[in-house]
Amino acid sequence: MNEQLKSYSYSSLSGFDNCPKAFEFRYIKKLPEAFKSVEAFMGSIVHLVLENIYQKIKDNESVEVNSLAEIYRKYWDESDKTRVKVIVDGKAIQDYLDLGLELLTSYYENVFKDDISETLMLEHKFEIKLSEDRVFKGVIDRVSRTQDGTLRITDFKTGRVGEPKDTLQLPSYSIYIYENNMDNEIEICYEDLKNSKTKVARVKREEIKVYISKIEKKIEIIENSEGFPAKPSSLCRWCGYNDICEEYMSMTGEEGNGTNYCPECGSLLVKRKGKFGSFLGCSNYPECRYTFNLGEKKEDLSGDLICPECGSPLREMKGKFGKFLGCSNYPECRFTRKIK
Repeated sequence: MNEQLKSYSYSSLSGFDNCPKAFEFRYIKKLPEAFKSVEAFMGSIVHLVLENIYQKIKDNESVEVNSLAEIYRKYWDESDKTRVKVIVDGKAIQDYLDLGLELLTSYYENVFKDDISETLMLEHKFEIKLSEDRVFKGVIDRVSRTQDGTLRITDFKTGRVGEPKDTLQLPSYSIYIYENNMDNEIEICYEDLKNSKTKVARVKREEIKVYISKIEKKIEIIENSEGFPAKPSSLCRWCGYNDICEEYMSMTGEEGNGTNYCPECGSLLVKRKGKFGSFLGCSNYPECRYTFNLGEKKEDLSGDLICPECGSPLREMKGKFGKFLGCSNYPECRFTRKIK
């Protein structure tokens, strides 16, 4: 690695794990993304609203569900949406406007209106010094003290989320909290707005050394990396750098238009070579085993291998129910035939 970073964050460490090439674009070359996914945009608006309403409570102001909706729509309308992109087929930006309001309303009814914990910090930026020339940074959505006096770190999630200790995000935030208070046990919490669940775990002070060690090992891997290869996955469609990623453009067809997606699970189809020639395979393998054979010309095929609906060649494919013949003109033509 020619140029080392002076500071790291959970986002940069997980970004390297997801795709070293995207990490290089964002954190080494510091290139701007071509677009922002509508899911990320909606999530940022929801976070702004939650920060706003918790600040109001901290300032002894009341918050009603109707005012929450007004705050949400105000932030949405005033935010720049010129680079926001809808990736999921059949969806429109209005759908995500409605979804965000639905998530906030559900959270208000199920959690917020009955929350009597004391808010101590909101959107709090922190920095941990790991060595003379390395720091770890982050932003904590909310730090509160519960009714029984326990400190709680909360992160709000609008997408898929696991348990609080599944990743280094919340445990890394707890390092900072322990550096600045005398508690011997604190709580880390994901507010899963999508599933209306509050997920809480406890972190003891003696666990912190383990998390610091894990962070340092991840940084060591990055700094000893000899390159930044692309890591194709279903996340590629949501990557704001896919317009400059050669790997992405080459695996989405010769024109690089990014339109080849798995009909079984919606993940990106990747061009591969097998013992019987070239084929498209799902990037979500082995969870999804869909494949699409490439190669034969129409004039070389028998009548049984010509689509009766549009005249395009039929290709042998694999789906969750086994092999079948499918039209090569998919998704314009969706003809399929069982293989006898």
